[in-house]
Amino acid sequence: MRSVPALAGIALAAALAACASAPPAHGDAAAARADAAASKARPTTDDYRRYIRGNVQAFNASNVTDWDAPDPQHVVVWTSPAEAYLLTLFGACFGVELASTILLSADGGVVRPGAAAVMVGAERCRIQFVEKLDARAMKADRLR
Repeated sequence: MRSVPALAGIALAAALAACASAPPAHGDAAAARADAAASKARPTTDDYRRYIRGNVQAFNASNVTDWDAPDPQHVVVWTSPAEAYLLTLFGACFGVELASTILLSADGGVVRPGAAAVMVGAERCRIQFVEKLDARAMKADRLR
């Protein structure tokens, strides 16, 4: 039992020491800008909309590599580093922004607006529109 207060004291001292670090020197301005960019807020739906290249009737969901939910009514999925889609849902899909995983319900692995859905837990959120995004331009602009 005596080690618990000692460990708590060490942890408190370490936390205080971390808070007491000096601000970056003049030569570290680039590092400070990089840190600020890294802590930038996550992209919004409007950020993604700038990269829309048109509506699509279907895409193959078997190769989805990543996803993001900028708001409860939109999900962005990547099928490769050069291919991404903005999915607009019929209404809000509650919990999608905080979910750690989603499931795409698709017929034969093909997502079609009106038929496919995003699953968050037990909630099924039907897809209204699918729009292709310029994933290469997003990467060049460091949106992703």
